[in-house]
Amino acid sequence: MAIDPGWTATMDAAVQNPHSADYDSVIQAALADYKARLGATPNFPALDWLLFKALILTESGGPAGAAWTGRVMQIGNPGDPAYTVLKNGGEGSALVMGAQLRIDLDTRPIATPSLNIQAGIAYVMTKAAVMQLHEVIDSPTPSNHVVKRGDAFARIANSEHTTLQELAEMNPKTNAGSLHPGQILSFHRAHMQVAIIDWHAVTANFLATRYNGGGDKNYEAKLTYVLGKLQP
Repeated sequence: MAIDPGWTATMDAAVQNPHSADYDSVIQAALADYKARLGATPNFPALDWLLFKALILTESGGPAGAAWTGRVMQIGNPGDPAYTVLKNGGEGSALVMGAQLRIDLDTRPIATPSLNIQAGIAYVMTKAAVMQLHEVIDSPTPSNHVVKRGDAFARIANSEHTTLQELAEMNPKTNAGSLHPGQILSFHRAHMQVAIIDWHAVTANFLATRYNGGGDKNYEAKLTYVLGKLQP
């Protein structure tokens, strides 16, 4: 489907409007923060701040649009799930967001433009992160558990502050059917933790499929169009 000429005219005017630069520093600071905090995670993506500027212009309609001085990224609008996800730390967003943003989401109005942009970027980064549960060993020194009548692996893991995975790895010849009173199980204290193990590349296609959710079939083309206008 072709992009509506009226929309392209609006975006052409938006890009030329001096106020289109109003939030450049907000975008750049947010992306720098993610790179500083998460840049060492596996395959951290290249983040083009102009792509995020194109996203903001597309979402808001530009400086002439009513959203420009409010919910610039549409976060917090009726029917939008992102605000609730971020407020609740859902989908691993608590692992992605910085501490100050988590505080701001609880204390500042989401219609504040800078906060709305930060929240929108946080939702993009949450969607981009690939997360997985993994085991963290809390103590390098192994401990022992003496099996009591009625013990089960889940109960032992809970009472000894370890994991089922750790019990299985440390006691490979033991299974649930072979537990008996007086048996000694070895383990390290451990817990399961969500970690970022990979990232999706943040591109116009990614934003169209993972951020926008497919609501606009022209979304990728729109982002690409605006990005082309922003690039030198």
